[in-house]
Amino acid sequence: MFAWKTDQKEKYRTKGRIAAALICSVLAGALVGVCSLLFAQSNIGYAMFLSYFKNPYILLFNLLPPVLLSLFFYLLTNRAVIAFLLTNLVVMVPTLVNFYKIAFRGDALVFEDLTLIGESKKMLETYKLFWNDRITLYLAVLAVCTLLLAFFVRGRFRRVLPRLVAALALAVAGGCLAPLYTSGTIYDEKTANDALINPYSDTQRYISKGFVYPFLHTVKDAFHPAPAGYDENSAKEALAAFADEKIPEDKRVNFVCVMLESYNDFSRFEELTFTRDVYGKYRELEKMGYSGTLVTDIFAGDTRVSEREFLTGLPFSRIDNFVTPANSYVWYMKQNGYFTTGAHPCYAWFYNRQNINKNLGFDEYLFSENYFADLTGSAITYDARFFPMLCELYTTRDKSKPYFSYNITYQCHGPYESQNAYFDTPYVENKGYSAEAETILNNYLNAQRETTELLYKFALDMLDTDEPLVLVFFGDHKPWLGNADSVYHELGINIDTSTEEGFLNYYSTRYLILANDAAKKVCGNDFSGEGETLSVSLLMNKVFELCGYGGSAYMQFTSAQMKETPVIHRTADLRSDALRSYDDVTYYYRKNFVYDK
Repeated sequence: MFAWKTDQKEKYRTKGRIAAALICSVLAGALVGVCSLLFAQSNIGYAMFLSYFKNPYILLFNLLPPVLLSLFFYLLTNRAVIAFLLTNLVVMVPTLVNFYKIAFRGDALVFEDLTLIGESKKMLETYKLFWNDRITLYLAVLAVCTLLLAFFVRGRFRRVLPRLVAALALAVAGGCLAPLYTSGTIYDEKTANDALINPYSDTQRYISKGFVYPFLHTVKDAFHPAPAGYDENSAKEALAAFADEKIPEDKRVNFVCVMLESYNDFSRFEELTFTRDVYGKYRELEKMGYSGTLVTDIFAGDTRVSEREFLTGLPFSRIDNFVTPANSYVWYMKQNGYFTTGAHPCYAWFYNRQNINKNLGFDEYLFSENYFADLTGSAITYDARFFPMLCELYTTRDKSKPYFSYNITYQCHGPYESQNAYFDTPYVENKGYSAEAETILNNYLNAQRETTELLYKFALDMLDTDEPLVLVFFGDHKPWLGNADSVYHELGINIDTSTEEGFLNYYSTRYLILANDAAKKVCGNDFSGEGETLSVSLLMNKVFELCGYGGSAYMQFTSAQMKETPVIHRTADLRSDALRSYDDVTYYYRKNFVYDK
């Protein structure tokens, strides 16, 4: 009888120890999550660390994975201390990699980076790791908790099968949480934490949500599934039917391309009655060159899409994070002996250009941080200074190599002030518009007027040279004009994309290709006339066509497609018979880098 009571007591003690071990595993996992948040704040400061605890979604989505991992490893190993160490390994190693990556490159760790082991080793060789108080604190916590768990938390399951079944059930339950971590709504809305950051910085938005959560959110972006019915051999053969054509040395011209932020010719809208000329000088430039309608895949924002479609020739569905070197026309120009450069008079972290532009093949790229701010004393350089600086960069360049320059303006970037007017008199007759709509519209047009005048002078100054030069100008997208497109609606502009008129009103801008006399002579083309309506991804094809260049094998393939379908929009069915081969080849081309680094 006494033996029976002893056995019962021992069973209760065992269960108590297991319960204590489970509770301690939960607490230990949560502690690992808090340690991760300590490093996730990066260089923004402890105010960011404290902000994580003010948003329950951020706290939950960052602590839940390490808690589940800690429980899983405990069930798997039957040792709380081993579970704690394994959880630290899985969570804190990438946390520290992210910490150093942001410190060195201003670029957060994404899931796709896990494939770049070689690049990571090179980064460690390039940068010198540093120590700070957070690392000391973390190692102290790690040591103390390891000792406590090793000596005082020793509860263990006696039977293996229930433990492993519970581990499997926990793993399945964790997998069921995946939709919460990939949800765009939760990421953009529920976990918004913008008070201490610039919301236009992808890296700072990432930091504002911790580390574990935003890192897991990027898993969905790491996989680029092949199109339905994709045949790699057929795609490879279709592309192999063409071969890269070199640009003959005696046919080389210099290129200066400028993507104009939110630049659009609003005088084309019959609904508006202009009282002052805004676009007259731009129309004069169009008469001097080859121009047409450009169909974008974006509206009022996400400039990076138009930018990277133009540089790569890839359609919307292939525009991604470009965390590795990616085929582009920049690489092609570089392989043909061109010096590839460009400029954006704003922050280098904007759309992660400081890192992505290297992967697209640029020899150098100038930003506020590494060029403009020192010369202008301003974080953002507007067109009045930017265009003359571009001109100077061109005239003082190393002339031993042909020149390819791709640049982006910042002026006209929305949103536009709705209360304070920056114009003396309205540019458009008020036909009953609200005061807010009138102010937004005319503030936008005021910036457009200045850009137009400066662009006109810039073009004439640039073309006044004996060296062959081709200029390419285009707008990246229509401007933001009020929340929910309110100003467009007040103006009576049709932006119903189910109609052809509304679709073009919503998605189209203009492109303009100009050449000086020397370039016209070299290329045997007068670069004049009204061109066809094109997708942004096909604009470089038109530039090369006017220059008389065949271009890369990929460009030749897409040029053949352009003759059949000059507009390939994000809304198009790429698996239709007319576009299936195009869809397969663009996927193959995006996945297989072909140039020498």
